[in-house]
Amino acid sequence: MAVNARRKTMLSVWMKNSAAHTIPQHPFHPFNASAYMRIKKLCHANRLQEAVDTFKHLLSAESKFIPSLMTCNLLLSTLVRQSRHESALSVYRLMGKKEIVPDLITLNIIINSHCQTGLCRKGKMEDSVKLFKEMVGKQQVPDLFTYSTLIDGLCKIGKTYEAFGLLAVVLQKGYEPDTITFTALMDRLCKEGKLREAKKLLYQMLNEGHNPDVITFTALMDGLCKEGKLDEGMELFYKMSNKNICPDVAIYSALIDGLCKEGKLREVRKLFYELPNKNICPDVVTCTALIHGLCKESKLQEAMGLLDVMVQIGHQPNEITYNTLINGFCKVGNLEKAKELLQEMSEKGCKTDLVSYNTLIDGLCKHNRIDEAQLIFYAMREQGLTPNVVTYNTLMGGLCRVGNLKEAIKLFKQMGENGQVPDRVTYTTLRDGLCKEATPQEVKRLLHEILKKV
Repeated sequence: MAVNARRKTMLSVWMKNSAAHTIPQHPFHPFNASAYMRIKKLCHANRLQEAVDTFKHLLSAESKFIPSLMTCNLLLSTLVRQSRHESALSVYRLMGKKEIVPDLITLNIIINSHCQTGLCRKGKMEDSVKLFKEMVGKQQVPDLFTYSTLIDGLCKIGKTYEAFGLLAVVLQKGYEPDTITFTALMDRLCKEGKLREAKKLLYQMLNEGHNPDVITFTALMDGLCKEGKLDEGMELFYKMSNKNICPDVAIYSALIDGLCKEGKLREVRKLFYELPNKNICPDVVTCTALIHGLCKESKLQEAMGLLDVMVQIGHQPNEITYNTLINGFCKVGNLEKAKELLQEMSEKGCKTDLVSYNTLIDGLCKHNRIDEAQLIFYAMREQGLTPNVVTYNTLMGGLCRVGNLKEAIKLFKQMGENGQVPDRVTYTTLRDGLCKEATPQEVKRLLHEILKKV
């Protein structure tokens, strides 16, 4: 999200600079100038649908004039900045129908639109690459913004090889990659667990005189902490201070999460309680990471206290926060509190999910409270949630432990009827239950019955 915000700002600045050099002093007919000002006024007032409708009217058969390219680019850039990507692409298609020839500014805006988060997952990156190739074919010379935007988009959809290939082209053409480009590549490498290559890229940035920002460091910090390389994470944390870069809440969240997983609560508390002194407000991710660490060490009273603090500072706990607490209370056998938290989730508008119910069912089964586990099982179905193989295996395991083989087999049959495919755990659970409770003849008969349903 932060990278996208920076890219939007970069687009605005780049648009203004490019316009200053490429637009003549008196570029259009008086009516066109009037249309430009009208659309500009609507864009500034955030009346984007009216702006699009006005543009469409200018292109209609009733209009004797065609809007200037500057008008088109103004509308396109505003729509993209406001994440109205489909509207922007619709305007761009209309330009093509009216044979309004796009310039480098237009094409960069559309490539940026394709590459932004969300559209990449809808396959729009292919359109970006296609448009890029068309630019080259029509003698349009891509600039650094074009390359940087494409590299960022390719990284987002996991095309690391292609992104680095494009970086090689950038360097070959004598362009100097910017911080956003390096950050996108580092983030991709970290997501793939290629931390050595990511660190190498950071040192390349530093050696070439680039100034990595907090987002660059966050990408690497997150990767290091997720891989359990906390010593390197702390080293990076201190390196930021030496570079006079103030860590943000994302950096602290990554460190706190990593330290909690290692059970280093002492270091975690020190980091967490220094946040106010740094004028940093912990967010939901930070608090949930610490709650996870506290639950892991069975410090549930402190975890509940932190939950109250979250609400007091204006953060609504999410399903991960609640699921972490439910799991913590189930592990110490406080099932009543776990049930209360599940109820609280619904009351406070926090969506319960399969993890919420599966965790509670597992806790109840482990304490042989099978009747309650079955009630929770049916309650989740009433909530519109479909039990998965984990749900069925957990409940069947509980039923087998208390010797209720009849219900366990009934549940197994129901599992198949509801489209859930039994796995190795399913069969092992049933086999162990049968061998423990039934005679050899009964085991043979029941296994035959089960196999008929497979």
